[in-house]
Amino acid sequence: MNEEILARTESLYLINSNKEKCAELIRESDLSAEDMIDIFISLHIVLEVGLNAFFRNLSLLSIKKDVDTFEIIRNVDSVNFIDKTIMFIYNSKFDFLSEEDLHRATAYHSIIGHLKHFSAMRNRLLHGHSISTIFDGERNRHSGLKEDINLENLKRQILKFSFIFEGMKFYLDKLDSPLTESGKESFKAEYLSDEFLPILR
Repeated sequence: MNEEILARTESLYLINSNKEKCAELIRESDLSAEDMIDIFISLHIVLEVGLNAFFRNLSLLSIKKDVDTFEIIRNVDSVNFIDKTIMFIYNSKFDFLSEEDLHRATAYHSIIGHLKHFSAMRNRLLHGHSISTIFDGERNRHSGLKEDINLENLKRQILKFSFIFEGMKFYLDKLDSPLTESGKESFKAEYLSDEFLPILR
């Protein structure tokens, strides 16, 4: 590893500020629809920014060529975080030492599908899909997105979030990489932690 990479620092503001926002909102006893929208978006920011930072830093540790650090960063950052996750799972070298490891690796393969479903909610919200109710003279009719902004769907989203990070931590543990065990624990704490989430009742 060259000195440039050893001296590099990276802002974790977006991850940490959105973790705080989620935790604060979830502690509220009665979540409004607006609170839930904020949680859906903040959870996605934590997930996407965290995974992008995880892959960026993992790449910088692994690349041995004498290539400018910011060129590597630009190239890694230009790849969608779901595509990076797919490539990580399919192309990395893992040390699966037991039948249990193989069983868990197979189960955690489903995080790819979870990522796609998880991202759908954020995409609909930030692409401006309708959150509306229409009274047609007999009953209220809600748009699809309006119907999905509810506590049960939020609980499912949080479970997906935790499962994705759980799977990524498993793959990181089994990864054949230059990271030491303490380095892996640091990556988990900075980029793959769901410990900030209170229990949603």
